[in-house]
Parts: sequence; structure tokens; C-alpha cells
Amino acid sequence: MSELFAKDMRMKFTEISNYDVRPGRLTEWTATVASPEVGWASDPRPPSHVQEAHVRDALVRHTAGRPVPTWLATAFELPGPLDPTALRAALLRWIDRHETLRSALSFDRNGRLCRSTLPAGGVALHHTDRGELGRGDAVAAHVADLFDRVTDPLGWPSYAVVTVDRTDSTTIYLGLDHANVDGYSILLIPNEIRALYLAARDGAAPCLREVGSYLEFAHRERAETESVGPDSPVVARWRRVLDAGGQLPGFPLDVGAGPAALVPQRGTCTWLLDAAQAESFGAACTKAGGSFLAGVLACLGIAGHEVSGAGEFRALAPFSTRDGAEWVDSLGWYIGLAPVEFPIGGAGNFHQLARTARAAAREARPVARVPVARVGELLGAPLRPRFVVSYMDMRHTPGAQGWREWRTCAFHSRAAAADEVYLWIHRGPEGVYLTCRHPDTGAGRRNVTRYLGHLRRVIDEIAAQGTYAIPERPTLPAGDIAPTR
Repeated sequence: MSELFAKDMRMKFTEISNYDVRPGRLTEWTATVASPEVGWASDPRPPSHVQEAHVRDALVRHTAGRPVPTWLATAFELPGPLDPTALRAALLRWIDRHETLRSALSFDRNGRLCRSTLPAGGVALHHTDRGELGRGDAVAAHVADLFDRVTDPLGWPSYAVVTVDRTDSTTIYLGLDHANVDGYSILLIPNEIRALYLAARDGAAPCLREVGSYLEFAHRERAETESVGPDSPVVARWRRVLDAGGQLPGFPLDVGAGPAALVPQRGTCTWLLDAAQAESFGAACTKAGGSFLAGVLACLGIAGHEVSGAGEFRALAPFSTRDGAEWVDSLGWYIGLAPVEFPIGGAGNFHQLARTARAAAREARPVARVPVARVGELLGAPLRPRFVVSYMDMRHTPGAQGWREWRTCAFHSRAAAADEVYLWIHRGPEGVYLTCRHPDTGAGRRNVTRYLGHLRRVIDEIAAQGTYAIPERPTLPAGDIAPTR
């Protein structure tokens, strides 16, 4: 196992500086309204709760002079020199397939967030040739700067495409503001764009499933959650999670940041298990009567217990809301958050704790159907996630088996936040890796590194031995323990 991915070309979710960026001729592709005859139509379908919260937060930061990029992106290669006509056709077909890419959100004079939408066929593409860039780091800097500037949730389009053309291949960089996509949407893009491109180039029909519109999903979500009241079991569950200060659970160790001031976030990406070790770890989870997710949660709980003495695992976890076939391949933000809590003390070993974690995850899943922003409305104050842990099995994502050949990678923008710690654990064809972002402070670097190092030791032992003994009272390292309840 390697300590860091660095320029490792296995599929990962990281910063663009960790990708093996190749030089070439760079072209920017930007969506525009196709013609003066094509107009924006007022659209009564509301934004989803998470979209509205995201756009309003962006407005607050922009007004305060502290805008923060919030894009997600992907890179992948197309074979041979670029066929620009085929790429234009592929991108326009892709935009037509996903209505969210033809829709804009803006505030009216009363501060209400309103939607306008272009019809299918209402978008054109403008391209700008930026010439030959001879160094990979220059390409990376250009792409990151472009995405920082143009993927703005307060404007349209909030996405952009860059091609880097060479004689043997072309790299596609495609970045979108988070309002358009979730992490799984980013994984869908390489296979879909490649299929549309190759079909356009070869005069064939692409083999792709029909997709539903995220705008329809948002409309349905609003209707379903309108009946949720302040006395509902879901709201009561969230109310129990809040501490005396109205805060959600935080990282179990001090990260050198408070709840108010923004500080730069540091991103890391590390390999946890290769494919064979992942199979062994999965077998241990099955033997324990839990899922891979339950095993991951149990390991996170053990790590927190053994480095901080915490007797309970407390975090938020995302759950997919893609509950219908029409949403499976659709671009959108199909994620709900829910609190996951379970006791660690007295569990004895990994097998017992994995069963407890499985029950906690099952309890949390239906809670995620009500968006956090809606719960915040009902509680009278916004809920600010502080410690979020995510697990995704990517092995069956369309195109996953081709990711290495296509030099596929997913990226997140540089971030600034308060005391947030996010962990994303992904299982792909080549094993399991972890991406993390945390406050770039002395305590943040020291304590998150300590936690992740211990997490790896726990997972390693379970993959090798099939179980792990949990001490009732661990021997704690010195200092930096965060207050917990």
C-alpha cells in the first residue's frame, strides 16, 4: 500500500494537483443560449432544499467578499486527436439529457429563489483556443483557475469544459458547481460523455439509458417534505443530536478551528486497502453480520475511541436518495444527510461493533429522506455539518472497469470552512481509498493524521486477522482531545 496516491493513476477523488496532468493544446468550451429566439422560460419547479441552502450560502459569502469555490470535476481521456465536431455534438446531447444543466436559479426582488429553464436544443457551445501549454502544472493551474471563476452557483452556466488535445489522445476536464451534481454524478460523466462522443464520431447510436430530470425530483421532494412538521419523529431525532450549544457532532479531536471563522482546508488522499485486502475486509464484515458500510463505520468508531477515549461514535453520513430507476443515471444532488450514533464501550470486538453500526445505519437511512435544510427550517436555525463520513461502492458504476485505461479521476475544489472534517471512503475495482479535508491548522494536521493513521491500522488488522479486539479503556496519547458528550 502506498502512503499517498501522488501521481498514481488509479481512480480517486482528490485535488487536481495530485493528477498526472499532461500538456497539450488547451481549449475552453462554454455553454451559451443558442439564439435570441430561444428564451429563458419561468419555471415553477422549485430548487431542491439542498440547492437552495447552497445558493443562499454562496450569496452570503459573495456579499461578504469571501466567495469560496464549490465545484466538483472529473478528468478522462478520449482516444486519438480530438474530433471537435463530435465533441460539440456529444456535449450538446449531454446537456439536453440533463435538464439541470439548462436551468438557472436567481433571486427576485423579494429574495425568493426562482428557476428559469431553457428548452432542449436551447444551448450552444462557444470554444476558445488558449494555445499550446507545454507543462502539466500550467494546465492544472489554468483548469483550476477557470473552474474557480466560472462554476458559480449564482450564475449560468455554472459548469465548464476544457480539452487538452494531443496526437495520441485528448483529456477532458469537466467541472460543475455542487448545485448541479453530487459525488456519484461526477462518476457517471466519463462513461456518458465517451459514449456520446464515440457515437457522434462513428455515426452510431449511443447505448445509454434514459434519465429523469433533477428538476422533477426537486419538485417531488418539496411536495413530500411539506407535510413534515416540527413534532415529526425525524425532527425529534435531529433535535436529540444537537449539543447544549446547538451544534452537530464534531471530530473527536481538536482541529484548531472554531465554529465561526473560515480557515483554509487541507486535502489528503490515501490508499487503505488493495482489491484483495478489500475482499478480506468485506468477508470479515459479512461474518460479523454487517455490511461493508457497517464495517467502515465500526472502524471509524474504534479509531475515535482509541485516540480520544470517546465512548460513542457520533457523525453525519450521506445516504443516496436515488430511489427510482429514472434517477439512477441522472445528474443532480441526490444526497441526504442523517446522524449516525452508536456506543463503542463494551462492544468487545469488531464483530459485535459492526452489528451495532449496521443497526445505526439502518435507523439513519430514512431520516436522510428529509433534507437537513428543511429540518433546520423547522428547528428555527440552520444545521451546520461538522464531522461527515461517507462510504461509496463505485465498482458497479457505469464505465468503472474502464477508468484506469481512460485515466479517469475526480476532483474537488480547494475549500475554506470552519471546523469541518469530511471523510470520503470509496471502494473501486482496485481497492479502497480515503479522501479527507480538514482545517489546515497545526492541530488539524496533527490530529487528523493521528486519527487516519490509527484507522488504517485497525482496518489492516481486520483485513489480515478477520477481527479486532476493542479495549474498554484505551491508553490515550497526550493532548488535543476535543470536548465530547
